[in-house]
Order: sequence, then C-alpha cells, then structure tokens
Amino acid sequence: MKRMLFSMLAASLITIFGCGETTLQSDQLVRKWEMGTIMQNGQDVSDQHNPENNRWIELKADGTFVSDGDPYGRNTGKWSYDETTSELFLDSDAGEGDDSYWTISSTGDQLVLKGARSEFTREFSMVWKK
Repeated sequence: MKRMLFSMLAASLITIFGCGETTLQSDQLVRKWEMGTIMQNGQDVSDQHNPENNRWIELKADGTFVSDGDPYGRNTGKWSYDETTSELFLDSDAGEGDDSYWTISSTGDQLVLKGARSEFTREFSMVWKK
C-alpha cells in the first residue's frame, strides 16, 4: 500500500481544491511529475513519504507509468484517466494491493490528487509538480 501512495504518486493540500482548478484531458497528464506535498488526514506527512525529496512519477502516452524515489523505490504499471469523473487509476505491476484511484484537479502547473474508492487512499491527498 505504501508503494501505491507514490505511484501516486506521488501529491496534497486539500485547500488547493477549488482554487482556480481546470478540467483535465488525458494528454495533459502525460509527463514526468515531481512529488510535492503529501497530506494524511489533514496533516503534512511529506517528510515521512518523501524524505529525500526525490520521488516522481512519469505517466507515459502509451498508458504505462514508472515511479521512483525514496523510501519506496521503483514501481511500474498502467494508468488510465476518466475525463468524465476526473479519476486517475494506477494499476501497479506490484499487485492488486498497490493499485489505487485518485480524483484529480489542476491548479496552474500542479496536479492535486485526492484518494478515492478505498478507505486507506481517502486519507491522502498529494500535490505533483511539473
């Protein structure tokens, strides 16, 4: 589950939601994203989940992703994005326990991800930066 957190990846400040957010299309997600702030139940846990400030995820045009960084290491898999619901699905090669769903919004050059569908991921929000 912790690896999944990065494969989200990575990113987040709940207060960013609603502040100039825009609707995203799948092609806007294709790039390498650096992990920023990670919030768990409203508390900043970035130092625990990204202690070296080196975590990232790359969402590729072919529908695959690669993520890496301390303390969870490399992860790979497939991703998909539902533009209607703004929901990102990360299907980890590490197994079903690392799969995750995230609701995404965009503010400027940042993505804000809020955990969806599972009790565990709903505790988290993250910010990813271009």
